[in-house]
Amino acid sequence: MQDLPSKEQIIAVVRDEPMVGSQLRRAMGITKHKKLAFKQLLAEMVNEGSLARTSNKEYTPGTGEPKYAEDSEDNRRPSATSRRKATYDDDESRVHRGVLSPDGNDWWQVTDSSTGKVYQMAHRSKVPGKDGETIAFTLYPHPKLKHSMLAKVDRSAMEGDLKWSDVKAQFLKDSSLPEGFSDSIMEFVNKQQAPSEKDLKDGRVDLRNLYILCIDPDGAMDHDDAISVEKRPDGGFHLGVHIADVSHYVPEGSELDDEALTRSFTQYLPWTSVPMLPDRLSSDLCSLHQGVDRLAFSCLIELDKDAHVESFAFKKSMVNITAGITYGEAVKRLEAGDEHVKALQEVTALLRENRRKNGILELGSTEFGCKFDENGEPEKIVPREENESDHWVEECMLIANQCCARELERRHLQGVYRIHEAPDTKDIMELYYQMPDLFKDSPISLRELGKPRRGDTNLNPDIFKLYQHLIARAKGDDEIIMRILRSMQKAHYDSNCFGHFALNWQDYAHFTSPIRRYADLWCHRELSRKTPDETDVKRAWDVVAVCSEISANEVKNQKTERMSLKVCATWLLRKHLGEEFNATVTGVQEWGIYVGVEDPQAEGLVRFRDIAGSDYYVFNPDKGIVYGKRSNKTFARGDKVRVRLLRANPVRGEADFAILEKIGDGRTSKMAKLDRAEAAENLGLVTQPDESELETLRPSERRKVRESYGGDRKANKRKAEREERVEYGRGRKRTSRRSEMDDEPRGRQSRGKKSFGRKKKTSTFGNSRRDSGHIHGKKR
Repeated sequence: MQDLPSKEQIIAVVRDEPMVGSQLRRAMGITKHKKLAFKQLLAEMVNEGSLARTSNKEYTPGTGEPKYAEDSEDNRRPSATSRRKATYDDDESRVHRGVLSPDGNDWWQVTDSSTGKVYQMAHRSKVPGKDGETIAFTLYPHPKLKHSMLAKVDRSAMEGDLKWSDVKAQFLKDSSLPEGFSDSIMEFVNKQQAPSEKDLKDGRVDLRNLYILCIDPDGAMDHDDAISVEKRPDGGFHLGVHIADVSHYVPEGSELDDEALTRSFTQYLPWTSVPMLPDRLSSDLCSLHQGVDRLAFSCLIELDKDAHVESFAFKKSMVNITAGITYGEAVKRLEAGDEHVKALQEVTALLRENRRKNGILELGSTEFGCKFDENGEPEKIVPREENESDHWVEECMLIANQCCARELERRHLQGVYRIHEAPDTKDIMELYYQMPDLFKDSPISLRELGKPRRGDTNLNPDIFKLYQHLIARAKGDDEIIMRILRSMQKAHYDSNCFGHFALNWQDYAHFTSPIRRYADLWCHRELSRKTPDETDVKRAWDVVAVCSEISANEVKNQKTERMSLKVCATWLLRKHLGEEFNATVTGVQEWGIYVGVEDPQAEGLVRFRDIAGSDYYVFNPDKGIVYGKRSNKTFARGDKVRVRLLRANPVRGEADFAILEKIGDGRTSKMAKLDRAEAAENLGLVTQPDESELETLRPSERRKVRESYGGDRKANKRKAEREERVEYGRGRKRTSRRSEMDDEPRGRQSRGKKSFGRKKKTSTFGNSRRDSGHIHGKKR
């Protein structure tokens, strides 16, 4: 560094006045061609400690201590790619936990609880917390120092002071659930009187002498169905399904009726319920409590010894419940030899066997509920208990609903029917593409599924048998069962009786729960009519709007119910922030990976940025996987992974996890998958279009059609045509080609006729012979 000032001279100048680089060069008289060498000299003096540089980039005398060790690298800021790679190790996630402490120089530092590393906190002007407090923090590269990291507090990953009462209130607000009923409705409801002897008129029958059981879950407040069973001397049964007569208390077209339609359902949440009707009706006057007279609508069914329906009748009645018990108590009564419960168990077993003979889809999927502690806060997510008695009540309600639909049809009344359409062939193709192993040894040929069927029925025997086979193959695997359920249609309400695919019944309506479902209340009113003439044209139009509204409300209520359970789960998760779990991948999407943990039972999202390591992840919808572009690591539904809980937001029911490592491949990720075009061809849903049809399309449209049917067949088609032209050129097909050409005028054979793949002329003899006769004549 000749002709440059000495280090002592530079230190003497900046000792009097700190200067930036340009000022120092002018003060020392450094010429332009020596500028780079002078800057290098200053950098060396900063590294060795003889000079220091302030935050304003001014040079001052240094402390004499080297800034870096002699074997360290330079302090230049690395590129963005290098910083990203250096940010996290392969086994780290973005969110860490550590203990805060001051460093003695007006700065704060955090000691990582898992590694013991100490990081400087960012934003000196903001106090991050209290000394000794455990915080959640993220790391990002230091803007100036290479290989140095700064820590930043992540408040969203820390447990706050939120109360469970605040979570419930905010959830109700965000879900737009109604808070109560208007004063006019409550005034009307409070005037309603309990049943009395004067109500036994206008054809209402007195059934208070029957032994009637009301079986409901533990803690239920609205009891809208009860059952009576008597065995006949010939071995048959008198079966009575007695339903609360809500239509007696809710006049059609009243303000209360409009409010019930607006709600359409009672919204059940793990900690409470939002009723369709005021408590004065739903939990008192209409509810079938033990030992009190109640108005009911009874379906009286006569069954033979094999539980086949001989006859049925619908009667307005007055009942008095003999025993109101829970599902568990019903099983205990059976074990104790109760003759009434035994008769109920016997008849429902026969009813279920009849359904099984006609075809039944036994899904057996697990449902979950929430258990609360003495303070009313979520304690544990548990599977909902299922007793044998659940099936007793279910079979009685099903047969009563079927009789309701048949009665509506027989009397030509305007009912609201529960219909379920058969799965769409496209959804079946998607399921077959994703999980072909499920279709192994199927009793139904897949090519038969696309056959046309009657438009007035949702029943499809072939598809029903196929789904029986699929469910049997997936028995015991809740994940696969859910995949099968997603391929099926959503049941809804309709003004026409088109049938219920899952039940394999043509006639089905809802009759048994008018306290909590508006569709049942509508059917009660229709069955109460003496003649179809009482139904006017306006009501026939109204039923279409009613079906549409209650079907939409049902979807909304189901989403709210699922979200409320997630709120309970994330409330439990908030106590486990920073902990690690074994989890299962439950779904993959373009925005992240969904994982489920078992204790507590909950589900959360892993964003691609929260997968440990520095890889770049991409979602492949065709294969249903997420894969890393650098490491080729994949994640698919069913994979076992190790995760760390980053955040839990109980108000929104959202939890964020980080994937630390992949433990093992899941069942679905190992399954062989088919090409979409191959799956479609195996199902017989589509056929390769004829080339003459493609020639009528524009080139861009033609290309899209060919691509949608698979590139392999397109290539094979072209290869076959090329081979045919080569063979023709060798003289093996001259006669057939000549006969084809003779069918047209000689001069138009070239210009008027097009053939697939003939876009370029070649100099081969075979292609020349393929051209027009006029050209042949000139060349000859």
